[in-house]
Amino acid sequence: MTDAEKLVQLKALLQITDTTQDATLAVFLSIAKSEILSWLYSGKTPNDVTDVPAQYIPTQVMACVAGFGLQGLENQTASTENAITRQFKYSNMLEFIRANVVPYAQVM
Repeated sequence: MTDAEKLVQLKALLQITDTTQDATLAVFLSIAKSEILSWLYSGKTPNDVTDVPAQYIPTQVMACVAGFGLQGLENQTASTENAITRQFKYSNMLEFIRANVVPYAQVM
């Protein structure tokens, strides 16, 4: 799947219909890709690997949804306002990725 197709999916999930957020969303996709590859290959991504494996594309997109939704709430661990308490399953995009990507292992 191309980056443009991922962007279309991400925008649909976030219900964004214009192009004003495209640059920001592209950065989220890029950061998620880098983190998934780094986590997947324990920081030693092979030179011939340039994109997220197909099985982790949904994880990449959903990590961006999680990260985008937390903008402005960075490092917030709890919030109570007017008797409304907010908690998040994942505190940031990287935590979401690490919970949903299984690193490759090899015998040494």
